[in-house]
Amino acid sequence: MSNFSLSSRSAQNVAVIMPKGYINDLGAVSLERTSEQLLGEGTNTLIVNFADVQYINTIGVSIFTGMVQKTLEHNSVLYFTNMKKAHREVFEMMGLIKHVKVVKSGELTRKVVLKGIGATAGAKAAIEAAGGSVA
Repeated sequence: MSNFSLSSRSAQNVAVIMPKGYINDLGAVSLERTSEQLLGEGTNTLIVNFADVQYINTIGVSIFTGMVQKTLEHNSVLYFTNMKKAHREVFEMMGLIKHVKVVKSGELTRKVVLKGIGATAGAKAAIEAAGGSVA
Protein backbone atom coordinates (compact mmCIF):
# COMPACT_ATOMS: atom_id res chain seq x y z
CA MET A 1 0.00 0.00 0.00
CA SER A 2 1.38 3.38 -0.99
CA ASN A 3 1.40 6.32 1.39
CA PHE A 4 1.98 8.81 -1.41
CA SER A 5 -0.10 10.78 -3.86
CA LEU A 6 0.71 13.67 -6.12
CA SER A 7 -1.33 16.35 -7.77
CA SER A 8 -0.26 19.28 -9.87
CA ARG A 9 -1.75 22.16 -11.75
CA SER A 10 -0.27 24.68 -14.12
CA ALA A 11 -1.10 27.78 -16.08
CA GLN A 12 0.94 30.42 -17.87
CA ASN A 13 4.32 28.69 -17.30
CA VAL A 14 3.75 28.37 -13.54
CA ALA A 15 3.19 24.93 -11.99
CA VAL A 16 2.32 23.89 -8.47
CA ILE A 17 3.20 20.35 -7.38
CA MET A 18 1.48 19.05 -4.26
CA PRO A 19 2.97 15.82 -2.94
CA LYS A 20 1.12 14.10 -0.09
CA GLY A 21 2.43 11.49 2.32
CA TYR A 22 5.83 9.82 2.21
CA ILE A 23 8.35 10.84 -0.43
CA ASN A 24 10.29 7.59 -0.67
CA ASP A 25 11.30 5.45 -3.64
CA LEU A 26 7.87 5.25 -5.34
CA GLY A 27 6.81 8.78 -4.45
CA ALA A 28 10.16 10.18 -5.50
CA VAL A 29 9.94 8.63 -8.97
CA SER A 30 6.47 10.11 -9.49
CA LEU A 31 7.66 13.52 -8.28
CA GLU A 32 10.68 13.39 -10.59
CA ARG A 33 8.60 12.45 -13.65
CA THR A 34 6.04 15.15 -13.00
CA SER A 35 8.62 17.90 -12.52
CA GLU A 36 10.57 16.87 -15.63
CA GLN A 37 7.37 16.79 -17.68
CA LEU A 38 6.33 20.25 -16.49
CA LEU A 39 9.78 21.73 -17.17
CA GLY A 40 9.79 20.07 -20.59
CA GLU A 41 6.45 21.74 -21.35
CA GLY A 42 7.96 25.18 -20.72
CA THR A 43 7.22 25.77 -17.05
CA ASN A 44 9.57 28.48 -15.82
CA THR A 45 8.30 28.67 -12.23
CA LEU A 46 7.92 25.43 -10.32
CA ILE A 47 6.38 25.51 -6.83
CA VAL A 48 6.46 22.49 -4.53
CA ASN A 49 3.93 22.73 -1.71
CA PHE A 50 5.11 20.60 1.24
CA ALA A 51 1.95 21.13 3.35
CA ASP A 52 0.92 17.46 3.19
CA VAL A 53 4.39 15.84 3.13
CA GLN A 54 4.91 13.65 6.16
CA TYR A 55 8.30 12.08 5.48
CA ILE A 56 11.18 12.39 3.00
CA ASN A 57 13.81 9.66 2.87
CA THR A 58 17.26 9.84 1.25
CA ILE A 59 15.89 8.84 -2.15
CA GLY A 60 13.40 11.69 -1.91
CA VAL A 61 16.16 14.15 -1.00
CA SER A 62 18.18 12.99 -4.01
CA ILE A 63 15.17 13.61 -6.27
CA PHE A 64 14.95 17.18 -4.98
CA THR A 65 18.66 17.58 -5.73
CA GLY A 66 17.87 16.52 -9.29
CA MET A 67 14.95 18.94 -9.46
CA VAL A 68 17.25 21.80 -8.48
CA GLN A 69 19.65 20.82 -11.25
CA LYS A 70 16.88 20.48 -13.85
CA THR A 71 15.35 23.85 -12.99
CA LEU A 72 18.77 25.48 -13.32
CA GLU A 73 19.27 23.78 -16.71
CA HIS A 74 15.88 25.13 -17.88
CA ASN A 75 16.57 28.63 -16.50
CA SER A 76 13.54 28.15 -14.27
CA VAL A 77 12.90 29.04 -10.64
CA LEU A 78 12.08 26.47 -7.97
CA TYR A 79 10.04 27.46 -4.91
CA PHE A 80 9.43 25.38 -1.78
CA THR A 81 6.48 26.37 0.37
CA ASN A 82 4.88 25.19 3.61
CA MET A 83 7.95 23.20 4.64
CA LYS A 84 8.14 21.59 8.05
CA LYS A 85 11.14 22.64 10.11
CA ALA A 86 12.70 19.15 9.91
CA HIS A 87 12.48 19.08 6.10
CA ARG A 88 13.92 22.60 5.80
CA GLU A 89 16.84 21.67 8.07
CA VAL A 90 17.68 18.59 5.98
CA PHE A 91 17.65 20.65 2.78
CA GLU A 92 19.83 23.28 4.46
CA MET A 93 22.37 20.61 5.48
CA MET A 94 22.41 19.29 1.92
CA GLY A 95 23.00 22.80 0.53
CA LEU A 96 19.79 22.80 -1.53
CA ILE A 97 18.21 25.83 0.10
CA LYS A 98 20.68 28.22 -1.53
CA HIS A 99 19.33 27.16 -4.96
CA VAL A 100 15.62 27.38 -4.09
CA LYS A 101 13.31 30.11 -2.97
CA VAL A 102 11.62 29.11 0.28
CA VAL A 103 8.30 30.81 0.94
CA LYS A 104 6.76 30.50 4.35
CA SER A 105 2.99 30.51 4.44
CA GLY A 106 1.78 34.09 4.13
CA GLU A 107 5.25 35.50 3.43
CA LEU A 108 5.24 37.50 0.22
CA THR A 109 7.28 40.63 -0.27
CA ARG A 110 6.35 41.64 -3.79
CA LYS A 111 3.28 41.91 -5.97
CA VAL A 112 2.20 38.64 -7.59
CA VAL A 113 -0.59 38.18 -10.12
CA LEU A 114 -1.91 34.62 -10.23
CA LYS A 115 -4.13 33.75 -13.22
CA GLY A 116 -5.63 30.40 -14.07
CA ILE A 117 -4.50 28.65 -10.89
CA GLY A 118 -6.64 28.39 -7.79
CA ALA A 119 -5.19 29.45 -4.46
CA THR A 120 -6.04 28.56 -0.90
CA ALA A 121 -7.68 31.25 1.20
CA GLY A 122 -4.39 31.79 3.05
CA ALA A 123 -2.38 32.09 -0.17
CA LYS A 124 -4.95 34.46 -1.66
CA ALA A 125 -4.83 36.66 1.43
CA ALA A 126 -1.02 36.76 1.33
CA ILE A 127 -0.98 37.60 -2.38
CA GLU A 128 -3.51 40.38 -1.95
CA ALA A 129 -1.72 41.75 1.15
CA ALA A 130 1.42 42.14 -0.98
CA GLY A 131 -0.55 44.11 -3.59
CA GLY A 132 -1.14 41.22 -5.98
CA SER A 133 -4.28 39.53 -7.21
CA VAL A 134 -5.79 36.13 -7.92
CA ALA A 135 -7.91 35.90 -11.07
